[in-house]
Amino acid sequence: MWHVWRPVFGWETLCPVLFADPFGILVVMPRAQQPVAKADVDSLPDYYPGPTVEHKTEDYGRIGCCVVAVDYGLWDSDAVKERRAYYTSMQSNVNDD
Repeated sequence: MWHVWRPVFGWETLCPVLFADPFGILVVMPRAQQPVAKADVDSLPDYYPGPTVEHKTEDYGRIGCCVVAVDYGLWDSDAVKERRAYYTSMQSNVNDD
C-alpha cells in the first residue's frame, strides 16, 4: 500500500514505511505518538478509493503535527483479494486519465 498505491491515490495519512522485507513480515515505521482523539481521526480527509484502514483511534498516531494511520495493509483473505483487484482497476483508471 505504501509503495504502490499511496502515490497513485494520494493517501497522505498513512504512516511512512522506512523499511519492509519482501514478505511484509518485518515493517519499520517512525514512532507515532498516541493517543489520538477521535475528533482528530474523524477530521482526516476522505479518499476515494480509501486505503484499507480501520477507523479506531488506537490504529492512529501522531508524527509531528500530522495524524497518520499506523495499522493498515492487506493480508491474504478473500476480502483483501477483492480489495487488491479494486485498487488495481482504480489504478488503471487513474493512469488512463
